[in-house]
Amino acid sequence: MQNKISSFLQDIKATADRDIEAVLQNDSGLIDGLIKSASYSVAGGKRIRAVFTHLVGQLFDVKAEKLHKAAAAVEMIHAASLIMDDLPYMDDSQLRRGKPANHVVFGQDVALCASIALLSEATALVLDDDSLTIEEQNKVARVLTESYGFSGLAAGQYVDLKLKRKNVDYSIIEFINAKKTAALFVAAGKTGAMIGNATEAQTAAITQFSENLGFAFQIIDDILDVEGDSKVVGKDTDHDKMNFVMLVGRDEAQRKAAEYSQRALDALNIFGDKADALRALSEFLLKRIS
Repeated sequence: MQNKISSFLQDIKATADRDIEAVLQNDSGLIDGLIKSASYSVAGGKRIRAVFTHLVGQLFDVKAEKLHKAAAAVEMIHAASLIMDDLPYMDDSQLRRGKPANHVVFGQDVALCASIALLSEATALVLDDDSLTIEEQNKVARVLTESYGFSGLAAGQYVDLKLKRKNVDYSIIEFINAKKTAALFVAAGKTGAMIGNATEAQTAAITQFSENLGFAFQIIDDILDVEGDSKVVGKDTDHDKMNFVMLVGRDEAQRKAAEYSQRALDALNIFGDKADALRALSEFLLKRIS
């Protein structure tokens, strides 16, 4: 199953790359720099969130073509969030995905414009998706916009920027993780469930699975940030030290990651064996440390 997940990652990555490239076209030479900045940050990702959208959609027998653009939109939102994260007044990171951060190459002003543009174009991509009904377009667009507004990224970035280093405790770190990481996992999962006409109980299960997987994923990222080599991790590992690991220690962080992972897996029980691909993805994501 793990080999199948790896192969699926590559297939979805190729499709997401194609859909994103189609969006980032420029009819005006005046904004060449903006397009280049956005393209720079969208390139190179593993497309984990896109795969997540597809696997949830498969759970509800959704055809792949109905998920492609929504999955690409999730990845565009993720790229926008990374640009924000790396800015000097946020984490002040110089490295992302193994190359200089966006603002290092294009400047803070252009980087911010690129982030805003990616958020906007992600929403437009869904609203222009002819494979979805108008009702589906609107539902998905609503879920995705919630992932970066007051209920998602913007809230998490604000607390990260203004409160984390002043009032560091578990609730603050958990809030930041919920809004900056888990919220987009939830949006990706709910997108697949919505397009698949999931019941209320099924949507609640996918939401619980997505949120807890997002928490576990972020804690493992925190462990790698503290212990990892920036050349291997692909980003700076010394700019955001006040993370979950620094708060509770590595052993407790790994225990919490396992706890959140188990909660995620428990949420899939209502789907039986049909959710095995999602279970395999969880294992694939959480095996980044030992």
